[in-house]
Amino acid sequence: MDKKPLILCIDDEPGILKCLERCLLLADYDVLKAGSGHEGMVLLDGCQGKVDLIIVDQRMPEITGDEFLKQVKERYGDIAAIMLSGYAELGDLMPAFHAGDIYRFIAKPWDNDELLTVIKSAMRLTHGGV
Repeated sequence: MDKKPLILCIDDEPGILKCLERCLLLADYDVLKAGSGHEGMVLLDGCQGKVDLIIVDQRMPEITGDEFLKQVKERYGDIAAIMLSGYAELGDLMPAFHAGDIYRFIAKPWDNDELLTVIKSAMRLTHGGV
């Protein structure tokens, strides 16, 4: 049996994590959830390179999403990432886009069909059709 893609979702709002988890599980993805950047990094450390995609909120206490993704890239290389935010200005994230840290920005509230389409596209690009 083929391995299901593993997606790490990071958001400081439990309701957002629950919505993401429900959407992704219904689409047959495995899901890890973290309530902070620190918790997300601990989960990444424990997965030993098995995370296929990261969905991260931009505005979180302790560390912003783009700062988290910069650390991820430094430690693990390229992992596809989607940035979610209800507040962030797209212009503020341009350095992260140019560095290749973010595949796509999606505004909250998101459309599940759009999110799943973006995830499939990111997986194809980074994993050759996962």
